[in-house]
Amino acid sequence: MATDLYFSGDFQKAAFGHKGLRILGSGESSVGGEKFLAIQVVADAQVDFTSSAGVGDTTVTNLVLEAGFIFYGDLTSITVDSGKIIAYLQ
Repeated sequence: MATDLYFSGDFQKAAFGHKGLRILGSGESSVGGEKFLAIQVVADAQVDFTSSAGVGDTTVTNLVLEAGFIFYGDLTSITVDSGKIIAYLQ
């Protein structure tokens, strides 16, 4: 289960995949209950996700991301409409 990242060492481990990752392709979704801290785009992608952040946009749909882009946030419920991503677990 997800843990909060209170220490920089915890964040760095998670950012380098030590907490695990999910590789998601077109039409795939993340496993329920998992939380992610970053999405790395492997092939141009269009994604939908929700954010656990207390402010800002908490539901994002049809976001287009180019290959090589890394998106950071407190993310849950990721769906890849097209393309391929690596989602890093918190």
